[in-house]
Amino acid sequence: MAFARKQLFLLLLALTLGLTGPRNVLAFLKIVDDRGQEVTLKEPAQRIVSLYGALTETVAALGKCENIVGVTAHETYPPCVRDKLKVGTHLRPNLEIILSLKPDLVLQGSVSRGGLLAVKELEAHGLKVAVFNAYTVEAVFATIERVGILLSRREAARTLVARMRRKCQELEARVARVKKRPRVFYEVSYPALLAAGQKHIVNDLITRAGGQNVIQVPKKFVRVAPELIIKLAPEVYIVQLGPMNKNPLPVAQRPFLKVIPAVAAGRVYYVDEFLFARPGPRIIKALEEMVRLLHPELP
Repeated sequence: MAFARKQLFLLLLALTLGLTGPRNVLAFLKIVDDRGQEVTLKEPAQRIVSLYGALTETVAALGKCENIVGVTAHETYPPCVRDKLKVGTHLRPNLEIILSLKPDLVLQGSVSRGGLLAVKELEAHGLKVAVFNAYTVEAVFATIERVGILLSRREAARTLVARMRRKCQELEARVARVKKRPRVFYEVSYPALLAAGQKHIVNDLITRAGGQNVIQVPKKFVRVAPELIIKLAPEVYIVQLGPMNKNPLPVAQRPFLKVIPAVAAGRVYYVDEFLFARPGPRIIKALEEMVRLLHPELP
């Protein structure tokens, strides 16, 4: 009798696992992206088109660079993506090229009107698209973890996030000692002056590094005039160099800006756009550099 009961138990267990197994797999590969849309894959993503550099870096950091089949025009980092097929930009991806690659997942990093129009077109052709829009360090952590789920690299994502979080906490502990928070302006582009607003990842970096972003506007990019910068009187002026700001005139040579405190104190700094403006795995390195720029007095 005991043997029969044991056999019945094992049979019921097998049936239960058989019924719930596929459902669990689907749940494991299900996320909600930053549009609030549910994205579900039946299998871990094997052919990935990344339309945003930070997401390209995220996939590579999770050990899946070999699964990337297409990237945007300016991608050169990490080195494993240099020879990947270029598919246009995140706002104007080449649909024909992307379809020819037969991706099982497309990653998009923009919720702007142009970015979402591109997503709509891709989805109309039956492609799975996940959209992320991280503009805080915490949101970067959440993005890494969700991408990890879609790649079936959940544990690798958790390990990476835990390491990043520890370093972030160490930096913030150092900054907690400072008594003065300098006023900071972050230049996105010139001569058509664009600044980083509150929905740019740099805003969170400035705050965590013990500074104040002088642009208190709830947008990613904010158009500004030199007169406004003079009025805001930033004590630190940071210029990003990269595709959005290729050859800016040195700030000290701009007639209107010679009077701002940052220029007078020699606190104009030039940074790498690919490091500071990318909400991906290297964002803690950018935070470390921001702390150094804003508080050189710290040990």
